[in-house]
Amino acid sequence: MPSMKERVQDRFAAVNPKVSVYEGDPRTVYVAAQVAFKRLDYNLLRTNLGNLRVEAASRINSSVAFRDSRQLVALVEIRAVSPTQSEVTMHLKQLVEGEGPGGASEQGLREHGFFDTYFSVLQQVLAEQSTEAAAKKN
Repeated sequence: MPSMKERVQDRFAAVNPKVSVYEGDPRTVYVAAQVAFKRLDYNLLRTNLGNLRVEAASRINSSVAFRDSRQLVALVEIRAVSPTQSEVTMHLKQLVEGEGPGGASEQGLREHGFFDTYFSVLQQVLAEQSTEAAAKKN
């Protein structure tokens, strides 16, 4: 079990993003990234085609028992790693606003099930887009 000092240091240490590589040029992956967020019922907050960035937020989940509200905010950045592949990096943070002491907080997440869920949906969207593009050629 980590010591109190280690837990505090961990809390304030920079959180590395999760990274995944996909078949597709950056622009194609950028469009698919937005579709994937929409399928997961996230609201697009900011999109930037020039920088290939997409920021999206979950719905706000309120808890009467804990007297707080929570929301996940994801930032996806896309870059080419080859002519036919793109790297997707995701930063995920949780925003919490409560009635108790401390009020509002923001914490970068190292681990969360949403990373795997999002990357799976993104892969599915890219596969569908590839199938549609092949069908149009025929």
